[in-house]
Amino acid sequence: MPVLATVMLLIWPIVVMVLFSRLDKPRAMVWSILAGYLVLPQLVMIDLPAIPGLGKTEIPAMAALAMLFLTRERDPYPQPPPMGFLVLALLAVNVIAPVFTAMTNPDPIVDGINYRPALSLSEGIGDGILAFCGLIPFILGYRLLWDAKGALLLMRALVAGILVYSVLMVIEVRLSPQMNVWVYGFFQHDFIQTMRYGGFRPIVFLQHPLWVAFLTMSAFISAVTIAKIDPQRRNVLIALYLAPVLFICKSAGALMAAAMAVPLVMLARPRLMVTFATVLGVMVFSYPIMRSASWMPLQEIVDLAMSASPERGRSLEFRLMNEDILLERAMERPLFGWGGWGRPLFLDPHNGRLASIPDGQWVLWIGLRGVVGYVGQFLLLLLPILAMFRSLPRRKNRIDHSEAMALGCVTLILALNMLDLIPNATLTPLTWLMAGSVLGNAHRLRYGVAVQGNVVQPTPMLPKKSGIQTVL
Repeated sequence: MPVLATVMLLIWPIVVMVLFSRLDKPRAMVWSILAGYLVLPQLVMIDLPAIPGLGKTEIPAMAALAMLFLTRERDPYPQPPPMGFLVLALLAVNVIAPVFTAMTNPDPIVDGINYRPALSLSEGIGDGILAFCGLIPFILGYRLLWDAKGALLLMRALVAGILVYSVLMVIEVRLSPQMNVWVYGFFQHDFIQTMRYGGFRPIVFLQHPLWVAFLTMSAFISAVTIAKIDPQRRNVLIALYLAPVLFICKSAGALMAAAMAVPLVMLARPRLMVTFATVLGVMVFSYPIMRSASWMPLQEIVDLAMSASPERGRSLEFRLMNEDILLERAMERPLFGWGGWGRPLFLDPHNGRLASIPDGQWVLWIGLRGVVGYVGQFLLLLLPILAMFRSLPRRKNRIDHSEAMALGCVTLILALNMLDLIPNATLTPLTWLMAGSVLGNAHRLRYGVAVQGNVVQPTPMLPKKSGIQTVL
């Protein structure tokens, strides 16, 4: 195990403590998770008894949650509105589903030279603990980013983080993606995945270049929104700078998502942005059903992609073929899935190699946790978008325009992240952080709660007029 990588994971809770001692709670929490995700090493884990390995996605979130608990009396922060029964139920489903997966997979799988062990109850409990750790950013986002400034804080932090990251990205595009090798001593993925269009695309310290591209796209959309809210020269220049940075990521999906989102941000009202995000989110959630429908024009979509770019068309056709194979495997145990150890995958019985390539988060999760796990995870991502659609006022005078723009931007990025989970698995702690923030703000708007200092006050139902008294 690389020494520096292990040391970085071990000292990150100390970094989180310093952040919480120097910054206010929302800012410290956001930077604890964002900076940890951007700079901590991939693949390296800290193994604890009875708990699966803890890595760059779990340790920052756990440390931030611990600091929030330890400072609750010294520096109290206003409580958000209640989450609601449905949200709590979905959180419980995500945590409990691995236990049922383990209980329904007590048999080992023997296929030629391949042996995949049975699942034990202790493994199910450990996976449930890991699932809870993965959802901590959602809870923290709801707890600390539910006020009017939370969404804007998240956007500004993302823009600042990618601005710093862009220096490393440009170095990798120019010299080759070796940053993880230079710092931590190993390469975290297949090097051929970093080669596109006769050059390189950056990976830095993340698991794949597509993750870098998606975060850059999110930062670009956020920068455009900030420039529209506050059209200072600096904000406009930052947005213009991030456009070519996104281009050098060489990801067609990220470029197409930006091409959809930026015109909405520039021209549409926040309400329309949220409406578009809602339609997109519902379509993504319904994709497994729509995909199996006879009227779904999959072949026509492949033909259209082929006409635009034969390389991209063949890639899409290959993805759809693999989805069919993985879905066929997943439906053998549809409720709670196959669990870990590669059990949801097809392996060649003669050489043990993968006979199917897993890509999209949705099909991976159906195979891993079944339909119950899929609904638990994707509905938890969709629910904040639906809540914001229901809560965001339709009239301009009911909410500050800059606040509405920030909420519309974060909701739109969350929907685009859901869309990216169809071809890829770009589910990150920042995804859950955005989901928690959107849901908290939606509940704040719905229940009419205003934040003044550290005191939560209900928004007055009737306007106050001097000289007039009412019996209400």
